[in-house]
Amino acid sequence: MTRTIAAIVRRDGESWSAWSPQCPGLAVAEPTEAELRKALPEALTWYFDGDSDFDTLIHLEQELRGVVVRTAQDRFGWERQMVAERVGAALGVESQAEQLRTAEPNSAGEIVYVCALPTDPVSWLTAQLDEAADPVAVALPAAESMLWTLRFGAGNRRGEEPVGVVYRPETTFGELVTTFTGPWLRLSA
Repeated sequence: MTRTIAAIVRRDGESWSAWSPQCPGLAVAEPTEAELRKALPEALTWYFDGDSDFDTLIHLEQELRGVVVRTAQDRFGWERQMVAERVGAALGVESQAEQLRTAEPNSAGEIVYVCALPTDPVSWLTAQLDEAADPVAVALPAAESMLWTLRFGAGNRRGEEPVGVVYRPETTFGELVTTFTGPWLRLSA
């Protein structure tokens, strides 16, 4: 059965890099995005000892006004880019930017917003997270120009217990938005 590998891609200074939560310890870097995309399948095949029975889903990260915005490069990429544009617009309004920057940073000190759609299942997000399940926030479109944000993480770094929500991997973000009112969702298998 063909598996899907989530590859997180970003520009790092003068080069481009990629890593995958399904491939701990593997990182790929190249001078250009095109070279990185070309080298990635070979690196993943090497990581899986010659097994090339996988599809790669690129999740492109970019720094935007002090936060990292991640968009999947899939068949809904243009819709996800519209969500990213809403995040960018919100970051341009000081009161909204302050609110967006209250999300918990990951172990690298970055606040990451993953641009999602209401039809995306939670398993789509968990496939993008590393073993430590660093916190991320999900940005969803609401109405014509608004955003919903949901925070996901393994726990609060201040030692406080987060709100625990049990979900099925196939639960969609749209279902979560209609049922959840707390600030955190706990990741569980």
